[in-house]
Amino acid sequence: MFRVKDEFYITNERGKVMSVQGGVDAENRAILVENRNNQVHQRFKVVYVDEYEKEPTKGQLNKKFGLVVDRDFHIISEMSLENDKHCKKV
Repeated sequence: MFRVKDEFYITNERGKVMSVQGGVDAENRAILVENRNNQVHQRFKVVYVDEYEKEPTKGQLNKKFGLVVDRDFHIISEMSLENDKHCKKV
């Protein structure tokens, strides 16, 4: 049985904690049970399903990134190319 201990560590009755294999933040990584070493790959946040904020879908604003999902955009520099000696006008 596991329980949340010290806010972010999910610990079993033997003091072992859940840990992301290899300490890599990537999809489909295995979750292991290891000795606690206080590294970030052993820290988890428990979010109950009924309280989980769903990912935004097409046309909705992604507040984390400040962009609308699946909406094309252009990036336009405010630097004046005419005043930059290193850029040629095309």
